[in-house]
Amino acid sequence: MKNMKKANVVMLSVGEQQYPQDYLAGVISELEGEVKKMDCNIVGCYTVMNFSDAQRVADELSGKSVDLFIVDFVSWHITTNIMHILKNYRDVPLLIWAIGGFTDKTGKLHAPAAGAGITGFIPIVKEMGYKYKIIAEKPDSAHAYDEVASYIHSVSCALTVKAARIGLIGYADMGLYTCAYDKTALFNKIGIDIENYDGYRIANLMDEFPEERVKETMEWIRSTAKAQNNIPDKALERVTRLYLAMKDSADGRNLDAISVKCVDGITKLGFNPCLAQSLLADKDVSVICECDAYGLVTSILLSTVSNQTSAFVEHYEVFDKEVLVGVCGFIPRDFIDGDFEIKSANLGEYNTGISNVSRLKCGEITYGRFYSDKGQFKMFLQHGKTKPLGKWTELGWEEPTPDFPAALLEPEMPIIEYLDKVPGQHIIMTFGDWTDKLREVCNLLDIEVVE
Repeated sequence: MKNMKKANVVMLSVGEQQYPQDYLAGVISELEGEVKKMDCNIVGCYTVMNFSDAQRVADELSGKSVDLFIVDFVSWHITTNIMHILKNYRDVPLLIWAIGGFTDKTGKLHAPAAGAGITGFIPIVKEMGYKYKIIAEKPDSAHAYDEVASYIHSVSCALTVKAARIGLIGYADMGLYTCAYDKTALFNKIGIDIENYDGYRIANLMDEFPEERVKETMEWIRSTAKAQNNIPDKALERVTRLYLAMKDSADGRNLDAISVKCVDGITKLGFNPCLAQSLLADKDVSVICECDAYGLVTSILLSTVSNQTSAFVEHYEVFDKEVLVGVCGFIPRDFIDGDFEIKSANLGEYNTGISNVSRLKCGEITYGRFYSDKGQFKMFLQHGKTKPLGKWTELGWEEPTPDFPAALLEPEMPIIEYLDKVPGQHIIMTFGDWTDKLREVCNLLDIEVVE
């Protein structure tokens, strides 16, 4: 994501003052040195062995912004000391990191008892409602720096999602209930804000671009995409102006996602927005059709976690073990298998636009959909794969009909169960398996994961 946040991290190394301080100080120094190299803002690194240490740290942290506490137990620790610091930070997640003991030359294991420390600590933070992750190292093992860096990244992802901004040109295309949203609840519970732009404003903006910029962009599009048939200059100019209007709106308002009303919106101007949206969509700007706000939230989540482009597809046909998923003319460039292909195509009397008819790249995917269920935000989350599909088209397009981007999705559950659980006609996908990471980020955001 272009607006990726860095977490403000405080490292609290906790132990017992009666244990050998030289040994514990050596461990702490090594841990702090490695954490300081990680992708975050280190607010402070503190050692807490007794109540006096805890009081000093509490005073020093007063008024500072903290997004994550790394609480590394280098030995047993009296819980009341660390809780004296953390009691005023109920909303800040904790990374609870237990450091294992060591075996000497005779084969005797020396146990600083970090296991006792965390098992005396975890029940308290659980009861008090803290969010936390546990890392428990074995004796003599290498320190789990990769796991620490990964959780810091998860916290940064959650911060980034909370700060995300969505722009919608219109509301709930075709009056679709699954495209409706609660702006206040989304902002209140997660922090994502939605700006709504009138289609009239976008139509006016389309007319304001100088001919030179429009022609230059048209030439770029023709050089970028391979035309399957004759693309009239008039049709290309209209979609180019829409692309520029949406791009300027996204850039000017520093948006992380944007969508435009299609069937009951742009197509009333005589063309579809598919090519414009295909050109806009990448890992930094999420794009979806039909003013699907919660689909955009899903896309922001997937792109933030994976640092990859995410794309939406819609369900079209159901088979025994697969679902045909596709889009009638939209696909981000990162999802194209082969050439970026476009075609002038008509649907009905008024839609004479340009469709993206590129092949959809297939493989291992993470997919799902963010939604609201009785006031609770949830995430339908799945891991699966897509397979290539033969030619297909949506009913109603003029001959010769376009072959739209599509694939066969194979859910990891029976088809009827999948159809019963999937919370909308649109799902969002990105390549690879990001399910564990998304569970972690959703937990930080109070989004219940449904699998």
